[in-house]
Amino acid sequence: MSLISDFTNNVIKGIRDSTYEFATEDRLSGAGLKGEQDLHGVLEKYAWLYERGVVRRMQEAYRSEADLHLKERLRRVYYYLLDGYLERRTAAMEDAIASFEMDATSEVGEDLISYHDIPALITVEPDFEKRNRLRETFLRIVEKTNPERSIILQIRLEILQVEFGYTSYAAYVSEKKCLDHHRLLSRLEKLLQQTEDMYEAHMCRWVEETTNRKFGEIGDHHFSYMAGIHRYDTYFESNRLIEVYKRTLADMGLNRWAQENIHLDAEERPAKDPRPCCYVPDPPGEVHLVIKPVGGFEDYVNFFHEAGHAQHYANEDSTLDYVDRAMPTSYALTEVYAFLMQNLTQNKAWLRNIAGLPEEAARRVIYHAKLTDLYFLRRYVAKLKYELDFYKEPENEERNRRLYAICLSSVTGFLSPPENYLRDIDSDFYSADYLRAWITEAMLRRHLEGTFGEEWFARSEAGAFLLELWSKGESLENEDVSRMLGYEPFDTTCLAEQYVALESLDSSM
Repeated sequence: MSLISDFTNNVIKGIRDSTYEFATEDRLSGAGLKGEQDLHGVLEKYAWLYERGVVRRMQEAYRSEADLHLKERLRRVYYYLLDGYLERRTAAMEDAIASFEMDATSEVGEDLISYHDIPALITVEPDFEKRNRLRETFLRIVEKTNPERSIILQIRLEILQVEFGYTSYAAYVSEKKCLDHHRLLSRLEKLLQQTEDMYEAHMCRWVEETTNRKFGEIGDHHFSYMAGIHRYDTYFESNRLIEVYKRTLADMGLNRWAQENIHLDAEERPAKDPRPCCYVPDPPGEVHLVIKPVGGFEDYVNFFHEAGHAQHYANEDSTLDYVDRAMPTSYALTEVYAFLMQNLTQNKAWLRNIAGLPEEAARRVIYHAKLTDLYFLRRYVAKLKYELDFYKEPENEERNRRLYAICLSSVTGFLSPPENYLRDIDSDFYSADYLRAWITEAMLRRHLEGTFGEEWFARSEAGAFLLELWSKGESLENEDVSRMLGYEPFDTTCLAEQYVALESLDSSM
């Protein structure tokens, strides 16, 4: 027993050290501080850790352990090791894709545009046809990476089946995350049916008003422009974003200046990815919140989402075991806190008192934000359904291209290009983590508003409540929070009710 314990502790130390370097390498390249990504080099440095013998030994220790508490700890360590083993086998190829995308540029008219800048340009481009040209340019670059993405998938699936005996990718992820994906999907498909007519009616009108086209006939890239609701850009200027963030924290009783463990990077760099991101090399001691402010409503939405991650990780109890701080079963829990902060941008009191919007503008922003949220919920339900179907025949490219386009287009009402059939797949069914978080965040938000009022974000007591939750790190699972709040896991009642509000918001405008 002591031999296994020493082995396990040595492995956990190796995971902690390698994760620190891995996350730092990822941040340096993503933040435009390093020209080429070299995650493969980091993993090779820790080759002793991420090799089959070590992973198999941990697998045996986990499966033979009788003590339930220790078994859970070993389970997390085993799957973390297995992830690292898979990553090590394909990291060089992933580095090549990342470096190619970092350097990729394309001519659009007379302009030479970086691949990473194209999505941000689409969100602010008012000309319909130019948005189409930008998307076509983007997809041509995506197609160049699809062969490599396909090989990476094949390698990983073969390892899981041949070396570790998993009969299917879905079975592997289900065991890893202790989750019945089909049960989750069934609950959410019922919610989509309940909101189908409302979604179509409201989205039809919005599409026609914004693009002068018909709903169901335009690409999904046009929705990213619609979701920006640019008529309100003057209220969401880039130079106010950090000030609004700091004021929000202060009203919750959280001192931004005391959070020295959160390193905020808002510097402008040409190679910096414009999407905000949170990097967590060693929580709670070191957390990085990276943003390249461009302004506009969507910029605020995305930043506050990542700020939710940062607050969660930075406020963990530092005395927790590393496994409970940094080795989750899934990422559904931290996404709850990310959605909670993000959804302040749908709170009328926050929009008026913190962001400074007039009453009428706040109502309209909330209406479009909730409709946008419903779009993304539908999209992620479609993604989960597609991914579950994809892994039944992952090698069938023609089938999967067609399946992707049909599945996402039919559920969202916006045409999804088949070229994205691999790029849009996140590992480990991360789509399910998002969906679980959507459900639980609606419960948590209702609890906060019911206990502290609509302006819960301005109450230090609410901040203290969240600090207590955040302090538990990753020791809880998403559904544990649901039960703590008095709800059954996967109960979509609270989530459904927030979309019913679309009708009242619409009638008041």
